[in-house]
Amino acid sequence: MKPADPPPIFREWLSGDPAPAYLLYGAGAGLAGLLARSWEGKLRGGGVPIESFRWTLEDLGRESPTAAWRSPSFFSSVRIFTLPDIAEMKKAHREEIKAYLESPEPSAMLILHGTDFRQARGFSGTRNLLSDAPREEKAVEALARHAVRAAAEGGAKLTRESALFLARWVGVSFDALDAEIGKVLAFAGGRAEVVEEDIRAVCVARGDVDPFRLAETLVRKDGKACLALFRRFAAAAEPDDYHKLNGAVAWFLRSRLQGKGSAGGVTPRRAAEIFRALSRIDREMKGESRLSPGQVYEIRLLSLLT
Repeated sequence: MKPADPPPIFREWLSGDPAPAYLLYGAGAGLAGLLARSWEGKLRGGGVPIESFRWTLEDLGRESPTAAWRSPSFFSSVRIFTLPDIAEMKKAHREEIKAYLESPEPSAMLILHGTDFRQARGFSGTRNLLSDAPREEKAVEALARHAVRAAAEGGAKLTRESALFLARWVGVSFDALDAEIGKVLAFAGGRAEVVEEDIRAVCVARGDVDPFRLAETLVRKDGKACLALFRRFAAAAEPDDYHKLNGAVAWFLRSRLQGKGSAGGVTPRRAAEIFRALSRIDREMKGESRLSPGQVYEIRLLSLLT
């Protein structure tokens, strides 16, 4: 199969020579892996020998980052280093990256991402760094395109609509999407077409609950239906599924505010109320509450349904 065309979201970047560093933030923070994969495909397709590394926070602590980036390889012309979330890095590591980029090594490419929007926007002014904070719609579309192609490479057809459903569910994360695609293809068992029911069965709390239907009942304040769906969801959910549910509800709200979908609109006041609750749920699930994710979510749902 010929090398994939660059995702439109990265087409400008991939149309030229590799830059010393790239930063994705905002809704694009979860696309760092896709950017690395896209550069790998382009360079290998052009016959350029490369090496690709994915560093963790532990790697940053163990190694001398600058020494590693400045040490050319005997085996490759370009080395791609995908780094951890800058919001999770120590200040010393962020400062080291900035200092390194004052005079970067031509054979090294750094791919960074930041989930803290304000911090990442401040970091984006660093020299020799290209940055972007794409809108969520563009980020989801890029993931969906990757999912369609990955399914095709696995010998199956995945429609754009089903790919968008999967991309929305995993929460705009290339790593999560890549992992789920493999599960879905295995579940489909060699069938020519992967359908939305397969995705629900594998990825959406074992297929018992459609998170977007749950979001619709929440918007309507249909307490009985909403809680019934949530408790079915919770019966099979893993802790990480609640973060995915938060992303799915947020996506549903944004699409309704933009007048999309067939379930009707949502008033700005109701949307703002739910967005505040989702933000609070996110903070509490990340450590501000000693309750389990399921308990946190149910308490906040009850407050929105009264």
